[in-house]
Amino acid sequence: MTGHKSGYSPDIPLILEEVAGLDGESMRGTDNAALASVLGALNDAGADGAVTDADTAMAYIKQVVGNSNKIDSSLTSGLLGTSNSLAYRVHEIEKHFHNIERWHGKSADQSGNDWALEDSLTAFTAISGASVYGADANDEAKVFGTDDLPTIDGNVKFDIHRVLIVSLSVDTPYIFRLVYGTGTMGEAIIAGQYSTFMAQNNPAGSKAGGFPVEVMMPRITTLYKIWMQIKCATNNATATFFVGEHGYVG
Repeated sequence: MTGHKSGYSPDIPLILEEVAGLDGESMRGTDNAALASVLGALNDAGADGAVTDADTAMAYIKQVVGNSNKIDSSLTSGLLGTSNSLAYRVHEIEKHFHNIERWHGKSADQSGNDWALEDSLTAFTAISGASVYGADANDEAKVFGTDDLPTIDGNVKFDIHRVLIVSLSVDTPYIFRLVYGTGTMGEAIIAGQYSTFMAQNNPAGSKAGGFPVEVMMPRITTLYKIWMQIKCATNNATATFFVGEHGYVG
């Protein structure tokens, strides 16, 4: 470089002046109270509970790290805890498969709100219309009334998990409609509160190989009633069945 010692640049003193303040305390920059109030400090304690305006980002980071232990190393309340939390949902799923199941048949007197009897060997009976759900008086089977539940003290919700079909009077396909509601059956149907499944006699005359049929429905509170309707091509065709019920503490 002409006019300068080899390897020397006239800009070097300027560069040195620019970086002179980058060592020691000056590298921290200028404290900003507003920024610090949001981000917090390294020694901030972890936050607890719901999000507030009083906690810093550092406090919430520590809260998240601390709560992550609850996935596999802390006790949870499950169905007795916060509704729809992770622990609640996991316990709900577990209890759907590992639970107490109680089987019910028809009560001898259904004039009140006690429609089912645990361990009864008298099947419920439902009657079909001609390719429509039976709509005549008593065509529906009254399965659970408000006095039937909970079947186990402490349970606040339940579902019908399985149905054992005992007889189908004709060999054509049947649709079963399981209706649930707190008012009338008609009101529940209008509100879409029902679940359906199908069944048909096999050549040996048994249903589902003689085993219970698994059914799908929401978990509902013990204040609900349950009815069963059927539909097939033959007017006044019948179906007889028992139901298996699961209960839940939350």
